[in-house]
Amino acid sequence: MILKETLRDIVKSQHKGLEELETGIIREKLDEIDLNLHFALVISGVRRCGKSTLLRLLIKKKSRFYYF
Repeated sequence: MILKETLRDIVKSQHKGLEELETGIIREKLDEIDLNLHFALVISGVRRCGKSTLLRLLIKKKSRFYYF
């Protein structure tokens, strides 16, 4: 079982790492995604279609996020 403190440290470490990554090419669908949701947003697609790049762009728009 993972302790809350350990999980908190992992999340903080990921936040720092994700914020330092380059965003790459701006994706066309970026402005169409509503980030004011009361549920999880799932991004899916075929391999190498830009899901991670889109995620990094969304992270730049949001100050509070969780990524696991």
